[in-house]
Amino acid sequence: MAQKMSIMEVCPDHVLEALREKKKWMLRAEVIDNETYRRAMEVGDYNRGRSVSDLKLKTWEYGMAANLRSDSLYQDDRYVPNKFSHPHRNDNVNFPEQEYSDFFGGTLGTKLAAEYEKNRIDSYTDQSEAMKECVAEKRAKLRDVAAEVDQLNKQA
Repeated sequence: MAQKMSIMEVCPDHVLEALREKKKWMLRAEVIDNETYRRAMEVGDYNRGRSVSDLKLKTWEYGMAANLRSDSLYQDDRYVPNKFSHPHRNDNVNFPEQEYSDFFGGTLGTKLAAEYEKNRIDSYTDQSEAMKECVAEKRAKLRDVAAEVDQLNKQA
């Protein structure tokens, strides 16, 4: 205790003040953590007053369709961004001005992704969809030319 007192006597006031503030912040963080834990451990309003013994069938499927509802992430549409916006997310649901619609519809990102996908070379065939379309167009032109030559040969 004497060593603590001797350190505190020589310590500048601004350092002591910083230590006090740090201790306050740590206590505040502990209180917030405790409150968060208590809230997380509470039974939801929709399950209050109910128990597993209320179920007639003791299977997981029945629990999902009966009067008990889980707190699962996928149970309802709370996390579907098109139905419920989340203010912390920077997307075009929260900020509609970010959405870009071109003349044909869609957004710039999907149009660009489709363009990349069309020109992506397949590892099995070593060709992209754009390459296949180009070859098909050339073959169609050659078929037209061959048909025209056949027609001219029949006339002569």
